[in-house]
Amino acid sequence: MKLYNETIENIGVRIIYLFNTINSFCVLAAFFALLFTYFFIPFEINLFAILVSGIITFILMKTADWHPYYIPFSFLTSILLVFFYNPNLQLVIFSLIGIFIFYLGVILVINGGPQLIVGRDWTIPFRMLPKSINTIVPTTLSMPVSVFFGFTFVLNLLLVSEAVSKNNSLIPFIALALLNLVIVMIIYKKLPDNIPTNQYRPSKKIKKPFKKVVILNIDGGRWDMIQTLDLPNIKKVMNKGSYVKNGLLTVYRALTNSAFGTILTGARPQDHGIFDNNFGQSLKVEGLGDLAKITIYGCMHMKHFAKEGWETKIVSLPEVGIQKSDDVSMEWLLDDLKNDKKTQIFVFDYSEADFCGHSYGGQSREYINALKKVDARIGKAINVIDKLKDSEDIGVIICADHGMHNLDHGYRLFKGESFVPCIFYGKRIKNNLVINKEGMINDICLTTSWMLGKDYPSHSQGQVFDEIIKY
Repeated sequence: MKLYNETIENIGVRIIYLFNTINSFCVLAAFFALLFTYFFIPFEINLFAILVSGIITFILMKTADWHPYYIPFSFLTSILLVFFYNPNLQLVIFSLIGIFIFYLGVILVINGGPQLIVGRDWTIPFRMLPKSINTIVPTTLSMPVSVFFGFTFVLNLLLVSEAVSKNNSLIPFIALALLNLVIVMIIYKKLPDNIPTNQYRPSKKIKKPFKKVVILNIDGGRWDMIQTLDLPNIKKVMNKGSYVKNGLLTVYRALTNSAFGTILTGARPQDHGIFDNNFGQSLKVEGLGDLAKITIYGCMHMKHFAKEGWETKIVSLPEVGIQKSDDVSMEWLLDDLKNDKKTQIFVFDYSEADFCGHSYGGQSREYINALKKVDARIGKAINVIDKLKDSEDIGVIICADHGMHNLDHGYRLFKGESFVPCIFYGKRIKNNLVINKEGMINDICLTTSWMLGKDYPSHSQGQVFDEIIKY
């Protein structure tokens, strides 16, 4: 038995997500900071007060989705609480130090360590750290978001615990919590609902269904960058096929698992059950793999959102390395396209661009080079597909689950992370058709279903691009 296997890699990826996602990070960082503070400055702990204040603070932050819009109001609340309770200054300082130490451990070890191994580049953690300073996302790749909410969380615990221990009034905390509740409800109402504007569906099914649809997903592929770079194969496919001019808008939150869940089901993250990359989330609604046989290719996170019974072929990034992983898994795809007579939906995820964006930045030389390598791989895939006997009945969709801004993506605040390519190719796809309609990544699922002559998944929303078909 190998010491390193898929089970171990699966557990490792889940642990990374646990520390990486903002909600679980806040809890883990607060626990560490409390221990750190207690070690240096022993103080009286009221566990009940910490538990109650922790639940209230967590609910407020979760309702506001740890959004940057909430930071000014939360910051003002913290200042007022410090003014009312006049806490021990050393407690405040050491708790902040504890949060920051924990953050450094996560960014350099929990996040940076695996990136170093996968990328075969020891400089990655130290290049991620300075870029995290001006990154604004709901993960620990953002220093300001992570440290702010982590420190605010533990500060509330300490202030309430100290107030209870000194028999001080809790009215200021309760009053400010109620005021924050009003504010977070306003923010909650302003968060994107992920309902596509366009809901067009043809009145009739396609006359001649495609036998296969191949979805080539450029993980972290930002449409604005793809349009400006010299990517000859993608440009060729655009000229010989059809594409959405402005790209498709990804979902909120623009994270891999939630976005891919929408591509595969056509449903909103609020409906399909995956809102981030953390534990305890799986697809709860009907998806493409329930309508036709599906095979999904890529790295470990692809397995996390695939439903049980859907076939996945997973390449190990630590064992193969990011530079070779897409080539290894693409050989599986090309072999299956030649020999697999049962699968109708092939979903392939190119991982290198996303990895380089997270490691070096969404405008870095490494990210640009990764997109050029993806372009070459797409060209290879198209050449193979064009030579297949049944190529006339194969439709190809080139898309992305989300874009990239600086180190990450998530809040959909920036164009680079928000809009992704949507290109259709095949012998029955119209040449050089530019689609001027606005769309969301939900449309990939609905158009795939229509091309195959299938019903739409039960909770799907969005539109079908039926204008792309020649006959």
